[in-house]
Amino acid sequence: MATYKALPNSPLSLDYSHLKCDMCGSADIVDTSEGYVCRECGIVLEIQKLQYNRPYNEESIQHAKNQGPTQIGTSHERRVSPNFREFNRLNRHNSIIPNEQAVNERANAEIKRIFSNLNLSEYDSVKKVVFEKFKKIRPELRKGVKYRNSDKLVATISYFCLKLRNVAVNANELIDASEITKKEFNDFNYQVRKYMPEYPERNRQKYILNRVFEISEHFDLGMPFYYLAKKIMYKLWSGIKGTTDNALAGLVSSISLLCSHNEDVSVSAICNRLGIRMSTVQAQVKKKIINRFQVVGFISLVKSSDLLQQIMEKLGLLEVEIHEAQEVEEEASEIVEVVLGTATEVFNAIDNVNYYYFVINGEDNTPVFINLAIYNFDDSSEKPVKAQGEACIDLLLYRYPFPKGPPVWEA
Repeated sequence: MATYKALPNSPLSLDYSHLKCDMCGSADIVDTSEGYVCRECGIVLEIQKLQYNRPYNEESIQHAKNQGPTQIGTSHERRVSPNFREFNRLNRHNSIIPNEQAVNERANAEIKRIFSNLNLSEYDSVKKVVFEKFKKIRPELRKGVKYRNSDKLVATISYFCLKLRNVAVNANELIDASEITKKEFNDFNYQVRKYMPEYPERNRQKYILNRVFEISEHFDLGMPFYYLAKKIMYKLWSGIKGTTDNALAGLVSSISLLCSHNEDVSVSAICNRLGIRMSTVQAQVKKKIINRFQVVGFISLVKSSDLLQQIMEKLGLLEVEIHEAQEVEEEASEIVEVVLGTATEVFNAIDNVNYYYFVINGEDNTPVFINLAIYNFDDSSEKPVKAQGEACIDLLLYRYPFPKGPPVWEA
């Protein structure tokens, strides 16, 4: 709507005498807040209104001194600046983050560090569960107590979350990989456990078998060791379950090791791997097995290995192992069909396994007991970790060699 002619020698300067309105041709132009306006017809000129401060000097560099009041400068220039204190104060305020956000960031970093040290970096889903549990449990703890320490609390929550998902974790290795001590770890267990009501309802048998499998892989003991320990656990579960998971894993692993006569690995090495003492396993064996079956002649766990082997034979566990080994070596075996009658279901609300017990007459009218364990799972439950080729049904056969009265043990 208007034209503009700049002065030939001053390309950035403006002279109103050279402005001319294209509508009425008037040169009476005035500078307003809206732009350049023709006073004759009131038309706003199309030329943009420019603001000019100082000319650009291409010889000067950006961080040079005395370039203007808005120049930040280098770190040294800021320190010698008279506005350094104000700038430093504003910088500190801008760097402050809320306390809870800082705690969560530190906890998240500690979770990643612990899982990396334990070689469990692939369990990303467990990391997220640990972090969510941390954000839920920490506000419930009273302020000022040591249990609110993010590094130590994360270590304890990680241990429980891994056990809930049946991931074999060594407590001693976790303590070494974190900032918590053994005493603090035990103290934190009692505080954290009450905020995890799902922990008592976990499948303990599955976790114990994972620990036994981890021991079998670590010491290269083979699958016969694992299967024998598994059968010992299922057979004696009702009498030995009243102790910790590591103690149970040590108990069944030690008995399986002594019965297999494997001299390359010691019982103390298995106990050290599980983070327990050998005396703990020996006390459990004496209390839960020797005293329960009223066996005499027990001296110690290792010295009485022959006595433990006799007990396992009386229970039919070693005979099953020998029978299975013979069937594998035979080229052809005879298949016997057994038609089972009715039985009462024995269930446990803690796990998802249904147990059925049958009694049939074997050779020479010797009673034969059949223990059938069927794993039932719905969409909400997790399937147990099974070895390759292992079905979801466990069938145990064992003979009762004494038709009348309890077994008679001899020293």
